[in-house]
Amino acid sequence: MRWIQGHGAGLISLRSVVRFHPATIKIMQNLNQITAVIVLYNTTDIIFKCLENLRNINIIIVDNGRNNQNLIKKIKSNKNIIKYFRFKKNIGFGRACNFAFKYSKTKYTLLVEPDVLIKEIDILNLVEGFKNYPEAGVLVPTLVDKDSAIIDKLENLPELNSKEANLVKSKFNNYLPKNIINGDVCVNFCWAAVLLLNNEIIKKIGLFNKKIFIFWEDFYFCRKLRTLKIPIIKIFNSKAIHIEGFSTKKNLLSNFIINKHHILSSYIYFKVNKNEFYLTKKIFLYLFRFMTYLFILNLNKSLKNLARFCATYKYKYFK
Repeated sequence: MRWIQGHGAGLISLRSVVRFHPATIKIMQNLNQITAVIVLYNTTDIIFKCLENLRNINIIIVDNGRNNQNLIKKIKSNKNIIKYFRFKKNIGFGRACNFAFKYSKTKYTLLVEPDVLIKEIDILNLVEGFKNYPEAGVLVPTLVDKDSAIIDKLENLPELNSKEANLVKSKFNNYLPKNIINGDVCVNFCWAAVLLLNNEIIKKIGLFNKKIFIFWEDFYFCRKLRTLKIPIIKIFNSKAIHIEGFSTKKNLLSNFIINKHHILSSYIYFKVNKNEFYLTKKIFLYLFRFMTYLFILNLNKSLKNLARFCATYKYKYFK
């Protein structure tokens, strides 16, 4: 007997769903139209809770390294994993997603981070959402923390002020369905923690910018969708729990890497002119701050500015 997971009470037998929820069973048959993609890096046991929720969905995994070998062996034993790719070095989140996405042959692709828990009923609600919004490129659930507090409050792209955001929203209304379901929201931006992609649309326009190693790839993707007038819709009756921090253990080295990639990716996103004197000033400023904070033994701020110096120098002279 197959089981699905519902809200609150846990597992529900398929037989009982047939008896009480025939509409849900009809949607359940659509799960074979979904391929889940998970990118691993420095993963912990939380991945098994994620996989448990995806037990009726085929899964593609990209392993970016720094994962415990015993953990990986246990992950590979999951019968739903149809492809497992391991790279010798970390190729970045965006490029790993792009790579796996090529192997998704189903109607939809569920991009989900290993520290995100989304129940089958919530995935089914997203699938049902595409019946209402077939022209949408992406459907997303509401992200909450382990205490059910909403953590993905409606945000705009970084270059949009409130006036521009309202203008964009009015433009969305021109090509959104007139009968948008009460509670669903068309958004300018969504985090890449969990996305259900319309493969027919996304395969045509591409997924993430391969030049962005990590951070800002979701901003880039959402900006592309907005530019092409392809809706991103948050489905109000679908939610996912994001247990943040499992893929990034915070220490001085990881903070240095985070700051470096954050700055570098922001330059790529905003298409900063490499010939701008602005970058040269930033290079000297970050170098000066690095040496100053090092002199007064403020290691955190010293490394933060060293990371910014390295990112700016690399962007201007090497990319």
